[in-house]
Amino acid sequence: MEQWDKLAQSWESQSLAPGAFGDYEGVVDLSDFMVQRYLTKIQIANERLYWLGKAATKEATFTADFTGLLPAIAAASGVYKVGLSKSATSMAATAINASGVVTVSSTATLSDGDVVTITAVTGTSKDTTNGGSGVDVQGQSYFIQVLSATTFKLVRNYNEINTRKSATFSGTSTAATVSYINASNVLGVLNGVFSQLDPADRSQEDFNLQIPLHVGYAYAQAQANNATNVLNAFTDKKKMDYLGIPLQLMNHWQANTILGARSSNLFLGVDLLGDASELSTVYMKPYTNDNVVRMKARMKAAVNFKFANELFYLSA
Repeated sequence: MEQWDKLAQSWESQSLAPGAFGDYEGVVDLSDFMVQRYLTKIQIANERLYWLGKAATKEATFTADFTGLLPAIAAASGVYKVGLSKSATSMAATAINASGVVTVSSTATLSDGDVVTITAVTGTSKDTTNGGSGVDVQGQSYFIQVLSATTFKLVRNYNEINTRKSATFSGTSTAATVSYINASNVLGVLNGVFSQLDPADRSQEDFNLQIPLHVGYAYAQAQANNATNVLNAFTDKKKMDYLGIPLQLMNHWQANTILGARSSNLFLGVDLLGDASELSTVYMKPYTNDNVVRMKARMKAAVNFKFANELFYLSA
């Protein structure tokens, strides 16, 4: 849904040709304009829906239930699962206040912009970023800002990476577990992942490790930090593989999660009609007297995997 006056202004601006001689309202089909305007948003919503499921998709609302591939893998028996409970990738929090400030024993291994996942929460902390009574902080991931030697602030929910909304909170907690993958530990994490991969799987050409963007950035930073006598260590683009295994950077993905899988073991099925042909736009003024335009997309899709015992799953 979008306000009509803002939409019309953008529509009219797009319809004008460059230069003063083009200062007139051209002919642009509103439905086509709406589709193009929201195409990226719909693509992001679909990607998040397929991977993370309905509950984690903020870009649109959906009527039917949809679990998502990562939650299905996390719940499946037979998948090789690893946590982030080791001392290098987790720490105990002794307090989370109502402003989202977390107290730990030391922030020496954390940096501004790191992404942490909060679990094992004892207390009433809620994330109220999107209003209402909020959602439990339990299981949520956040970009952080280090405040002191023992405190950091939860700045933005990782699921709000597209909206750029600052995180707000209510309630407090007296204990929690903070898990993270950042530049200080990413090499150790990847080494642990590599050593636990099934050799029969990792030797296949279509096998790769899928990682969220923040883990890819941490890996690039770690490569630069550990380079010795390399003149362009902090200017050259870093190669995204680890000991020959490709690292696939995943947009709009689950934080602090690594999935090892063959591409031939992951499946997406869609209806033959296709998504784009099911897009529709309606100007609501004649019906509700509201100056808004609504868009609706109908689609049929399913995701799945075939061999659970060939999947590697690491998460907080």
